[in-house]
Amino acid sequence: MNAKLLFLQIEIFFGRLQDGEYDEPLLLAMALEFLANQAWDEVDRIYPNL
Repeated sequence: MNAKLLFLQIEIFFGRLQDGEYDEPLLLAMALEFLANQAWDEVDRIYPNL
């Protein structure tokens, strides 16, 4: 995944959050965990020796 795709996913998440799609705490936690994992994967890709 590249950074542009990650930022697009974050924008989509934010839009869905504003629309109330994550009113259930479990759904919100799952979506945030997914984004966090994607972000860490991107960090690992950019900085493999970190």
